Amino acid sequence: MEGVTVREAYNVLKDEGIYWMAGQRGENRLIESVSVLEIPDCYEWLCGGEMILTTFYTCRNDEERLKLLEGLERGGAACIMLHPGSGKLSINLELLMRFADEINFPLFIIDRKVPYSIIIKKVYELLLSKKEQELKRAQEINDTMNNILLSNGGASEIIEKLSSITNKTVLFLDEDFVLIEAVFRNSDKSSLEKKIDKILDWAKNLVENMPESGNLKFKVASYDEDHDVALVPVESGGENHYLLIIKRGKLSEYERKLFEVALPGTIMALKMDIMKNRAILETEQRLKSDFFDDVINGRYISGELMNKRAKTLGLNLFDKNFVIIVDIDDFEKYYRENYEKGEEHIQKVKMDLKKAVQEASRNSKVKNKIVLFVQQSDACVLVAGFTQREYLTDRHKRELGDFFRKIFEGFSSKYPTISLTIGISSLIENLTELKRAYAEALFAKDVGAKLFGKGKIHYYDDLGIYKFITIPERKEDVFKDKCLQKLYDYDESKNASLISTLEAFLDSNCSVKETAKRLFAHPNTVKYRLKKIKEIMGENVLEDPQMRLYYHLLVKVMKMLP
Repeated sequence: MEGVTVREAYNVLKDEGIYWMAGQRGENRLIESVSVLEIPDCYEWLCGGEMILTTFYTCRNDEERLKLLEGLERGGAACIMLHPGSGKLSINLELLMRFADEINFPLFIIDRKVPYSIIIKKVYELLLSKKEQELKRAQEINDTMNNILLSNGGASEIIEKLSSITNKTVLFLDEDFVLIEAVFRNSDKSSLEKKIDKILDWAKNLVENMPESGNLKFKVASYDEDHDVALVPVESGGENHYLLIIKRGKLSEYERKLFEVALPGTIMALKMDIMKNRAILETEQRLKSDFFDDVINGRYISGELMNKRAKTLGLNLFDKNFVIIVDIDDFEKYYRENYEKGEEHIQKVKMDLKKAVQEASRNSKVKNKIVLFVQQSDACVLVAGFTQREYLTDRHKRELGDFFRKIFEGFSSKYPTISLTIGISSLIENLTELKRAYAEALFAKDVGAKLFGKGKIHYYDDLGIYKFITIPERKEDVFKDKCLQKLYDYDESKNASLISTLEAFLDSNCSVKETAKRLFAHPNTVKYRLKKIKEIMGENVLEDPQMRLYYHLLVKVMKMLP
């Protein structure tokens, strides 16, 4: 806090022959310095917060005196003190007083016998005393916040103390404007709790539209007609958390200065708490990631030891559990196309995927059902668990569907051109099945994307016969079948679609009518294509049940190949 209020200065000067004549409503203006003013056109040298001592020597008439008062007020001066000099003060005092009251600018008269030196000495003594008190208070607050951390306290206790010091409602938000802690003052609790989501959205919008500022201490803005809010960035590790200090009514200059005293120690304590929690979280995440990596790669001696290790890490499965993989589609292609944006951008995309998954989890019914969460490059791997009842009533699918929808919405809001594909394993009931379930989720994601499209959700259990198909590594392995090779060559040379017609015909249980519907073609067109297929591959292809099954599987395998 810098400066003293006009009221505080007057309290030490009133017995020295200083008379407060007008502008009492400006009593909370802050005085930061004392200046003697006896030159014209002085406004360019005003810094704000000056107590002006003058005899109006440069003003020839009342009009110029009023102009001076107005200019000083606009320039940020705190107040003006008029000295009569060696003679009588020959001015229209009533006129000046009325104008000073209109603009709330404190106007004082100095007794002719009082020298400037007395006023300057008294005010600067008060300023130094106030500064000493502020430094002492700031140190006390800093010590208090440090003691909270030393006694294993955290953000909750720090926010409670800040609210107590300022007597204001205080909210603490993470980098995504999710509420971490809140302390409401009694008078505002009921009204603000109802508005909390709107306040968080307002704060997010305020930050997004703020100009860049590397040294912003805090910004004060009006949330509505009834509340002012001080928004305070808390930077740690390249990311900002935010404090919102909410005041019913308008924040006074004194309260703003109080914040300047209280915030440095508070911000430092919060930074240390964030760093501590981040280190703990990163350590836990690394241990869980190592455990998951060991399990899916078969690096464990026995199921018993694996379960003990899982218990140590706090990994407790539910009755029915699923492995889920959320993957960024074509990330290598995106990397190549956006390489010039730098590695920082690429890492940010991955981090934003993680945040989208975490935020979707917080805002859905699976919040307390995520057993394990691991990030693997451009994918997130989760184990989600449900009770027996939730599984039998298909509640798990409804909750997972809502969870996945929120992931898609959260990520696409930042990256509308990037799609996500999700693969879900069959259920598991113990950790020894984790390796198998991970492979299933990976299979569901990859095969589902090839068969049914990217940007979708694919359950392993919904893949049907595809679960039992071994996918060859190369398309050439499929074309060892010469009949299918001929059909493929015909399509390539004639820009035809015989293979897709064959697939639709077999999918439709050999019904020409249903095939036509699938292909949006005329039945006669389908009949012509089937005739052409027989000419190329032979009559038995469509007549022999074994041959139909064989080629049905073969064209499906082709779809799964790049």
